[in-house]
Order: sequence, then structure tokens, then C-alpha cells
Amino acid sequence: MPIVKPGPLVARALDEGRAVVGANVSSIQMVRGVVRAAEQQGRPLLVQFNRSGLALIGGADLAARAVRQVAEDSEAEVGLHLDHADTLEELSLAINAGFGSVMIDGSTLAFDQHLTLAREARGLVQWSGLPLEAELGHVAGNEAGVTIGEAAATDPEEAAHFVAETGVDWLAVAVGNTHGGPAAGGLQVERLRAIREAVSTPLVLHGASGLTEHELSVAVELGVAKINVGTSLHQAAARGLAEALETHPGNLRTALLEAERAVESEAATLLTAPWALG
Repeated sequence: MPIVKPGPLVARALDEGRAVVGANVSSIQMVRGVVRAAEQQGRPLLVQFNRSGLALIGGADLAARAVRQVAEDSEAEVGLHLDHADTLEELSLAINAGFGSVMIDGSTLAFDQHLTLAREARGLVQWSGLPLEAELGHVAGNEAGVTIGEAAATDPEEAAHFVAETGVDWLAVAVGNTHGGPAAGGLQVERLRAIREAVSTPLVLHGASGLTEHELSVAVELGVAKINVGTSLHQAAARGLAEALETHPGNLRTALLEAERAVESEAATLLTAPWALG
């Protein structure tokens, strides 16, 4: 199936009280693993790259070609999203390569600078009609390819002002979620509820690997329509690779296939969660 537009998937998820899985990947094996899981489970999926993933696979053009080919060879609904870009140049490269949605991340900037960057990004993507995601507050933690600063929770009033001033299509929020590991203190349910009341824009949750299934379900009930997962997928790939090399030293082909299968298994678990879009 040709790659699909992410916008309608996220809109459908919000309408149905579900969330699309945004799978952050870094290699062709990971692309193949998550797409095969989506096909076998009959669930839609967004394949996502941040700058670290793009650097590893060979850039935006090669990433888009790889996802397009793998998607066309499957029956899965697969979209392609650029995650955590912090320059307009990164957005332009991804749009020209064929990405279906993009994120500008100015979450470590002062609020006024962040507004300016997001407005400029909105102007850049306007001609393409692609959805633009931005992050308000800052999701801290540790993840390759993500600009990490001090954690800062999303303020509901600032969220309303930010969305009105920038016209972003999706808003990533910081409500206790953490990149790369367990969330400190868990999901801030009342903060998320207040954000939902302040904005009607679909919300996005980064750092989902560290939240419980119950917390994710609650987040989706409160308007989160895209849930990003990267750490658990990369850990699965590394585990599959290491176990295969221990059993078959020097056999890289077998190891890469085992890494792919491990990613497929982890993605299947995510895609069949109660909150996942069917």
C-alpha cells in the first residue's frame, strides 16, 4: 500500500478516542519490523525519524525511499513523520523528501523565541499542507537525536496562547512523560486535563516507553491522539542483535534478522494496546 497521510490518521484517532503509534526507528531492519507488525495486526502506524535516526540510515531522502518501498510491499496503513527537528532546514529536507508530517522542536528556547520559530515553521510548511507538530513545555530524559534540557511541564494557559498564535496542528505536551526511561512521578493527569480543556488541537505524548498501560489509556481519554515510542523499540533491536551474536558469533546477517524480529514483536505489543487506533 502506498504511504498514507498522517493527518487523517491522527484526526481519526482523536475522533475515535484512540491514539496512533508513532514508532521511532533508526535502520531499515527497524522499518521492516514495525511495518510487518502493523500489517499482521491490521493497525495503522507512523514511522518516525529524528536526526539521529536519519543520520544512521543515510538522510531524509533515503529514509523516505526505504519507508515508501517497505510500505508499498505491505498492506499496512503507514505514514512517515519527522520527529524533533529544531531547524527550518531540517523541515525543508524532510518535506522535499516526501515526509507526510513534521515536528519543529523549540521546547528548550525561551517562550517568545519558541513562538517565533514555530510561526516560521508554520509559514514554511503552509504551502505543502502538511501537519506541523510542536512541543510546549519540555520532555526531558535521554534519547539520541533529541535536544535535552531541564524538564518543564506544559502550562495550560501558555498552551492555549501558543496554539492560537502559531496555528500548529498537533501539540506535544510535557505531563510527567520522559524520553528514554521511566517517568519520574508518573502521568500528571490533572495538568493534562487542563491542557485538553484549553486547546482542541490533537495532543502528542513523547517518552511513552516509561509510562504504564493504564497511564497511556488515561492520556488517550484526555485527548492524546499520537503516542511516540522509541526507546523500547531500540532496546528490543539491541537485545535481539546481542542474543543472536552470542549464539552465532560473527553471523551478522542472522543477528540483523533477529533484531528485526524483536522489533516486530515489540511493535505488535504496542499496536494491540487497548488505546491504539484500529
